[in-house]
Amino acid sequence: MKVILLLNWGIGHEILKVFHNLSDMTIEMVMTRYKSNSIDEWENMVYNYSKEKGYKTLNEKKVSFDMLKSYIDKSDIDLLVSHSFMKIIPKKVFNAPKKGSINIHASLLPKYRGASPTYWVLKNGENKTGLTCHYINATVDAGDIISQKIIEVRPDDSIETIIERQKLIVKDLILESLSNINNPNFRAVKQTNENASYAPRSSL
Repeated sequence: MKVILLLNWGIGHEILKVFHNLSDMTIEMVMTRYKSNSIDEWENMVYNYSKEKGYKTLNEKKVSFDMLKSYIDKSDIDLLVSHSFMKIIPKKVFNAPKKGSINIHASLLPKYRGASPTYWVLKNGENKTGLTCHYINATVDAGDIISQKIIEVRPDDSIETIIERQKLIVKDLILESLSNINNPNFRAVKQTNENASYAPRSSL
């Protein structure tokens, strides 16, 4: 399967490692953020790992959606995978791969759609969270659900400790999601807006 990965930060790095180790995957391109002289050890983590492994690696700020659509068509891409990609992907792009486009979101959708789910999970005193893999559609974090994995939220948790435990479930989530995507009898679960909540960007 030929894939394009649009990934950022620590969980994005974990996703890239999983795809790198799947023998039936061909990573055609990685798009990610890159900031020279960053003091955040995670900011360039995906970029550096991707370059180290020899993948075509592009700074997301330098690639237009027209360029991305053209590359998907030219390279006959099967699947686009995103995590923490801070631009709304247009329909012409997310519909272009043969098997569609998926996003891995750091909450149990439809709860906490948006940019800062873990901050709001903690602020609101939730007792569980996790990761959701869903198809990308025209509404942010609202596409049909392919797979979910749950972790508990502990009384002493921080954003950092939750992220570290979310990393531990990335591989299982991806393997289950790919199995579902390739199963002709699988039907993804539609999200209900009645149960949705939102996680706007936090400065913390």
